[in-house]
Amino acid sequence: MVVGVVGFVAVLLGTAGCGLVGKAGGQAGGGSVDRPPTVTSSPSQSASPSPAVTTPSPTRTTPTIDSTAQALAKQQRLLAQNPLYRVGRLPASRCKEPAVRPTSVANVRKYYTEFLRCLDKAWKPVVEKAGFTFQPVRLEVFTGKTRTLCSVQDSAAYCGQGTISMSADFDIKNYRKSDKLWTRATMAHLAAHEYAHHIQKLTGISAASSIRSNYLNGVDAPLQESRRLELQASCLSGAYLGADRSFFPVSGAWRERWRWAISHRGDEWGTQRDHGSSKNHSRWTRRGFDAAAPSACNTFTASPATVS
Repeated sequence: MVVGVVGFVAVLLGTAGCGLVGKAGGQAGGGSVDRPPTVTSSPSQSASPSPAVTTPSPTRTTPTIDSTAQALAKQQRLLAQNPLYRVGRLPASRCKEPAVRPTSVANVRKYYTEFLRCLDKAWKPVVEKAGFTFQPVRLEVFTGKTRTLCSVQDSAAYCGQGTISMSADFDIKNYRKSDKLWTRATMAHLAAHEYAHHIQKLTGISAASSIRSNYLNGVDAPLQESRRLELQASCLSGAYLGADRSFFPVSGAWRERWRWAISHRGDEWGTQRDHGSSKNHSRWTRRGFDAAAPSACNTFTASPATVS
């Protein structure tokens, strides 16, 4: 699971907007819950943390109607016409699945360290081709006894300072008590999803979505904006695995467990509709996998029904 938090307060004719919290993979403030195969005992599902929203006092003068409209249009272009969608097929990292198994904290850390290195290899040339500056992500692996940089106790999270936070307890318990192949498929999906939030940050998508959300009224519209961000992250997760499918490899029983995992993650089991239904989560993740390209992941121009 995940939580990408971008704090921003927009001022519209003197009225402060609500800050958008972008969550990921698992969730923040609601979100998708991953359910293990029923043939084995169920792993504990991660609790949904309350997102931290920063609301600094505005120091600039109230924008005019024209300047506000121009600012909003700029953010909408970043979301709907981002250069990331024009980079073509994601190059394969040519990495195999990390051979280490999640039987200890050290092993979980080694798995994610190797996996994130492969994600860097695939995404760095894509980010630079799109005209943005690439920065590697930071990794922290935590247990229930440690404090996280992202200030969450979730199964997985991404936070604004460029850090991916992964729970060793979650993976070790799942591997011990549930289907082992499902556990590995879930680890790969969540890590790639959290990493996708980093790509959204580097390409300006997460910030633009946060800004746009501040102009949205009511409760449902900001939640839909959050779902667009989260479903895109899962689509980009699928794009990486699709590009690397021959090397990882994503085939056979592993692929079947992966498909099961992504089709059983949905915010209908959470406390808030901020990540997308299990049906749409599966739809967007498989769409990214099949295309192996960011162009398949433009959730910001998709119809509301496909991001419900």
